Amino acid sequence: MMLRSVKWLLLSVVIVVVLVLAGAATFTYLAVQKTPLVDNTAPQQLDGADSVNKLLNQLQQAFSQRQESHQLELTETQVESLVGVLQRALPDFKGRVNISPLGGTVSVTYAISRSGYFVNVSALVLPGDSLRIEQVQIGDITLSGNLLLRFLEYTVNSYTESQIATIALSRVERVSMNNGELTLDVGPLDPLLTELNVVSLNLAPEQETELEKLSAYYLRYISGRDIALSPKAISLMEYLREGMARAREQSETPEQAVLHNKAVIIALAAYVGHYRVGQLVGDIQPNPIKALKPKRGAVLHKRNDLARHFIISAALELLSKQGISLAIGEFKELMDRAQGGSGYSFVDLAADMSGTRFAQVATSLSTAQEVQNALARIQSELEIIVPIDGLPEGLSKQAFVEQYGQVDSEAYLREVSEIEHRIGKVALYAPRN
Repeated sequence: MMLRSVKWLLLSVVIVVVLVLAGAATFTYLAVQKTPLVDNTAPQQLDGADSVNKLLNQLQQAFSQRQESHQLELTETQVESLVGVLQRALPDFKGRVNISPLGGTVSVTYAISRSGYFVNVSALVLPGDSLRIEQVQIGDITLSGNLLLRFLEYTVNSYTESQIATIALSRVERVSMNNGELTLDVGPLDPLLTELNVVSLNLAPEQETELEKLSAYYLRYISGRDIALSPKAISLMEYLREGMARAREQSETPEQAVLHNKAVIIALAAYVGHYRVGQLVGDIQPNPIKALKPKRGAVLHKRNDLARHFIISAALELLSKQGISLAIGEFKELMDRAQGGSGYSFVDLAADMSGTRFAQVATSLSTAQEVQNALARIQSELEIIVPIDGLPEGLSKQAFVEQYGQVDSEAYLREVSEIEHRIGKVALYAPRN
């Protein structure tokens, strides 16, 4: 009798496994297609990057006036630009947005690397008194948008051990659409921002990570050096020399050098770049109310903006997938083409690319200790950032379009290639045999 029960149990398990595998195979077969749904290119989408400034201003106002209701206006151009920067960082991803008075369609294509197959997803969003998703299409599979939205709400709430998704959905009081434009009436954001603190606590690691602990240590160490109290702006080179000299003292192996170099970069990004960068690894500020910062900002080529571009791009390179830091920097420059902005700057882009390359060599097992040695005795900024002479900057949108058309044009890529050429001539960044 016992043997028969065991046989039936094993048979039941086998049947369940077969059904699950068959279901997964069927879903994959129906979800994967041979042709892409979206074929937009990032350069086309990024043409409207300067329009995102208006959206950011609306969001900033909504966050600062969190007790009040607000109306947010999003255009196809703005959303397409944000999709474009994501596509710039993740080439296998493509997206498209269409907005009409009857509804909005969001379409996404993800190319499965080197397979010749694509995952195509589209969703139909309807106007109304709440966020309404009529349906979602994944390949040849059609799903109820409402059920999928509720599933995602439950999943996010469960994962974060909060009500963050429910509160976020409740903030949307009305969705209106016209040709090429979507308007969101949102309630006060205070409940949502308050719940974010709950999420932050719930998702925080129970124990302080080694990177967080070391970043906090180097932040305190560097802020206590004499250069931090200088009445005049100090070269970022000096801050890196102080940090890397200390990191060299603390590192006995290449693995330790990589970890300490990461911590120095993140600490400096939070100290002379922007304090919020440090929050990406944890609570590294000794005083949560007042962030540490130097008496005067750091500079590269006698410019504070270039030091910030360099060190923040370096930190982003460590904390994100390769390519995202450059895509963000490029997008920021495209936004600056708007009237009142500083204009597109290949000089800023050169600082971004130099910072990205610095992070790569500083956190490679084969070069981490070499970087510590080089930075501990650095004498010139040109040992970490390329020369900026002759690089165009301050280009308005009209001037940019006239000279370069769009990103990835032949003329644009020549400028990027020139920056890459200069980076290759920096001894620290030169390719290793």
